[in-house]
Order: sequence, then C-alpha cells, then structure tokens
Amino acid sequence: MYLFALKTADWPGAEFLRRYTTGHPIEYIETLLFFLGLSTLVFKGWRVAGEWAHLVHLQAQTYSPRTSPQELSQAIDGYAKAVGESTFLRHMRAGILYVQRRQSSRGLDEYLRELAQEEAENRRADYGFVRLVVWAIPILGFLGTVVGITLSLGNLSPQQLEETLPTVMGGLMVAFDTTALALALSMILMLVQYAVDRAEQKLVAAVSDRVQDVLLPMFVGESAGDQNAEVRQALRDVVQACEELVNTQNELWQRTLKERDEAIGNLWNRAGQALEMAMTSALNATAEQHARRLQEMEKAHLQLLADWAKNTLEPVNVQINSVGEVLRRSTEILTELENRLREDAMAWREFARSVGELAELQRLLEQNLSAVASAKHFEEALATLAAAANLLSAHLHRLPADRSPRAEGHPTKAKAA
Repeated sequence: MYLFALKTADWPGAEFLRRYTTGHPIEYIETLLFFLGLSTLVFKGWRVAGEWAHLVHLQAQTYSPRTSPQELSQAIDGYAKAVGESTFLRHMRAGILYVQRRQSSRGLDEYLRELAQEEAENRRADYGFVRLVVWAIPILGFLGTVVGITLSLGNLSPQQLEETLPTVMGGLMVAFDTTALALALSMILMLVQYAVDRAEQKLVAAVSDRVQDVLLPMFVGESAGDQNAEVRQALRDVVQACEELVNTQNELWQRTLKERDEAIGNLWNRAGQALEMAMTSALNATAEQHARRLQEMEKAHLQLLADWAKNTLEPVNVQINSVGEVLRRSTEILTELENRLREDAMAWREFARSVGELAELQRLLEQNLSAVASAKHFEEALATLAAAANLLSAHLHRLPADRSPRAEGHPTKAKAA
C-alpha cells in the first residue's frame, strides 16, 4: 500500500522517499522488512497500552480481606469475560491456584516474584523476530553497497568516460542510498524496540507489585491463624528432610564402600594379572633359555659320542670285519677239508675192499696152487697165477692214479697214506 501510494504521491518529501525507498529492489526489501518489524512493535506497544489501561482500571477495585479464594477466582473470571484477559488477571489466577493447591499462603511472595521474572523473560523472547529484522536490514544495506559498486565498475569505460559517467554515478548512488536507508531504518526499529521493551518491563513490575498488594494481605489472617499447623508441617518437613538426608548419606556411604571394594578388587585383579603376566614371561624366558641350553648340551654330547665312536669303534669294526673275513675263509676251508676227508674215507673204503679182494684172490691162489700141486696141473696153475697177478697189478696201478689229485691238495694226508 505504501509503495503504490508513494509512486503517485506529490506531497512534500515524496520525491525524497521515492529515491531512498523505491530506487532499487534491495531498497524495496529493506522497506518491507522495516514495516514488518515496525508493525510488530506497534502491535506490542498497543497491547502494552491496553494492559496499562486495564491495570489502572483494576487498581480502583477494592477486595475484602475476608474474600475466599473461590470467590476471588470467580470475580477474576468475571473481569476476564467483561474486559478481556490481561497479565494482571493471569498472575492473580496463578497466585490463587498456588494457595489452593498448598492450602497455605506460605511462600506465596516468592512464587509471585518468580512468576514476574518468568513473564519478563517470556516478553523479551517475543522480540526474536524484531531482532532478526534489525540484524537483516544492515546486511541488506551492505549487500546493496556491493551491488552498486559492482554495477559502477562494470559500466566504467575509460575510452567513453563522459558517456558512462552518469551510469557510474547511478551505481554509486544505489550503493550509498541502500546503506544509508538500512542504517536509518535499523536505528528507528532499535529505538522503537527499546521504548516498547521498557514499557513492558515497567508493566510487568507494576503487575507484580499490584498482585502482591492484593493477595498477600488477603491471606495474612489465614496464615496467622494456621501458624501452629504451619510450624507442625515445617517440623514434619524438617524430620522428613533429615530422614531423606540420612538415607541419602547411608546410600552414599554404601555406594562409596561398594565402589571402594570394587576398586580394591579391580586393583588386586590387575595386580594379579600383572604378576601372572610377569611370572609367565619370566618362566617362559627361563624355560626357553633352559631348553636352548639343553639342546646345546645335547648337541655337544652327541658330537662327543660321535667323535668317541669314530675314534674307538672304527678300529674294532675293522678288526671285527677282518676276523669275520678270516672266519668266513676258515669256514670255507673247513668245508672243503670236510669234503675232501669224506672223499678220502670213501677212497680208503674202496682200498680196503680192494685189499679184501686181493686177500681173497691170494687165498684162491693158494687153494689153486694146492690143487695144482695135488693134481699135477702146474701149467694151468701158472697160467691162472699169471692172470691173477696181472689183474692185481692192473688194479694196483689204477688205485694210485685215482688218489694222486687228493694227495696234491693235502700233503699231510698223502704222507700218511
């Protein structure tokens, strides 16, 4: 509305406003944000003014000290329906609910002060949007400055300086106008925000004082009449607090002792594990060293035995081998000798048989000789004798020829024969 009306307006100062608020899109945005923030502050200021008028109207009301909380609550609801809700009525209703819940007015003043502080903090938190606008407007002004300077430098041409000078000046005007507008609008918003904030803080303080002035005297009689009950309740609270403190301390001691036992147990476990690891490492190292030493001693002993066996058993083996060879050769000789003795025995048996045959022939010869002599057949006897002699001679010649090879191998046997 303002921007459309400003473009066609001809009142004094309209040209100035058109230059600073409608010269560039950034100025449009700054103006829009300014009016949004200003409308928020105006709405809050209007609400504060209404609550001030409401508070002044309610301050003229008088309340009887004998009014019960239920009657006062009903009266407050009637005021709220008649003139509308306000901070004063909310605080009055909260104080009455506090007394009704606790069935006593003890601690009511502290509760009302805390309620006033909470109200003040909530009202300060309502200025979040206004603070955002106050922060954003100068940023937009600086952005307009950058854009204007960029436009000026982009349109600057040294060859056509006279022709581009108006364009450059227009860009610089945009740069400085946006910055000036942003600073002016943000300053106005900050001043209005400060004024509205101060008015709200004063309103909250006045509401808190008025609520305390109304509620605290109203419940004094009830508080004084029930002082003994409050003392008993306080004593019960103290006893309960002491019991809780003792229980808490007992639990704390038990937890501390348990943690100490666990810490000591963990310490012993870690110490045992460390000792076990150290002993294991030491035993492993000792076992490895002992095993290595045993291997070295075993190798040395085996080498010594090998050297001794080489130096001692080799001659014995040589002698055993030579003795075995001699025994083998002796066995072969004895076997051959046995074979030859067997052959000699057979030859001697044949010789004995031949001798027997010769003796038989001699006996026959003698018989024949006797027969010849008796029969006077001497010539036949001689022929027979000659034949026997020839037979014996041939037999004797054949026997030495068979024994000659055996006698050559065994000279001793030949001599014995």
